Amino acid sequence: MKNTKKVLALVLAFIMVFSLAACGGKSNNQNNSSSAEPTTVAEKIAAAQKMSEAELEAAAKAEMEAAVAADAKTVFNADSLTSGVKKVAAAFEKKYPWAEGKIVYNSRKGSEYQPVLDAAAKADQYVADFVMIQDAAFLKFNMLDAGFLLSYTPSGDGFKFNEGTTNPQVGVTFNKVFLWNNTKVGKDQLKNVWQLTGADGVSLKGLHNASVQSPLGEDINMNFFIMMTSPDAVKRLTAAYKSYFGKDYVADPNYKNIGYQFLAEFAKNIQYWHKSDTSEVKALVNYADDGRIVFAGLAKLKDYMGLESKPSVADLSGAGWNADVEGFSGFVYNMWTLIPKTAKLPYTSCLFIRYLLSEEGFKAGWGGQYGYYSANVNIKPIDGDQPLDNWHKTCLVEDVDYIGSAYSDAQRFIKQQLGQ
Repeated sequence: MKNTKKVLALVLAFIMVFSLAACGGKSNNQNNSSSAEPTTVAEKIAAAQKMSEAELEAAAKAEMEAAVAADAKTVFNADSLTSGVKKVAAAFEKKYPWAEGKIVYNSRKGSEYQPVLDAAAKADQYVADFVMIQDAAFLKFNMLDAGFLLSYTPSGDGFKFNEGTTNPQVGVTFNKVFLWNNTKVGKDQLKNVWQLTGADGVSLKGLHNASVQSPLGEDINMNFFIMMTSPDAVKRLTAAYKSYFGKDYVADPNYKNIGYQFLAEFAKNIQYWHKSDTSEVKALVNYADDGRIVFAGLAKLKDYMGLESKPSVADLSGAGWNADVEGFSGFVYNMWTLIPKTAKLPYTSCLFIRYLLSEEGFKAGWGGQYGYYSANVNIKPIDGDQPLDNWHKTCLVEDVDYIGSAYSDAQRFIKQQLGQ
């Protein structure tokens, strides 16, 4: 009997030990499975991706209040090349009163700001909470490869993004096209891109009146010239060549592909190297007689229409806008909405990007204007403009990866063509 009691006591002891161990193990597993509070900017962006708008606003509000309590001088710094962000910031403050007076827009020029971003990335220092930049080459080599600028992509019924526009996250898309005053020369002055090389075709004459800002001083034009050598450009130029010259293109051993040949002949034929797209588009009112072909942003039409003489856009033609041109009409490029990994207010950054990419936010910044297209395809361009999908079909489209891979060789070739 005593032995039986001893055995039962041992069994009960073992049961208690295993029960305690099991309880302890369960508790540890629960602790391990619960996600730790996000601490890095990247972790907070990942958390924000899973939040509803209300949850993200609550997180941003708490973040801002805590930061201001710690330092009353705290502000949310939004750095951008486009003043549209300033308008977005003003509208953001009205929508979220807790942010009023705490959002600071900083106007940044690409060529001046890039070294600042580069230095911040190398030193792992704070530079801003939100950055909107352009120039695919700089983005890839200096920011993405270094892991310094991060993406947040909003989700929900109001948001829809095309493949390839979310990592990195595109904010606003722009285009540069060939524009001319058609009063004297007519809408059909430019019908095939090979006319811009100056060579005559079987039924069309070469043109010698293009005005372009030098790619040596304009990053977007450099990327445009590089994209002329891309596989997509080769396909487009080959088809346009046959249509223009009435024969198949025969490869020239002096050039890597037809794009390099076109680039060389186009650059040699450019008549005017203007310093400002804005000034040159405004001057279109004076180019009725010669029909000068200006390569500039369609968005610059706002400056043309803002002249005291109130000229009508009905006097203008734009490749891909209201005139069809074989080959390509121009160049489509992006400004990306990104968050530095050293941002102090990452939840607020995510909420700001969500607002900028909403219909309300986009219209606050760029509504009612030609040449501005939200990455959120639910938002349509203004009446009289073309949908972004159409621009993708008619223009060369900036490709971060291609520009990165071809940059060294293509840039060297372009400099040679321009005497450098």
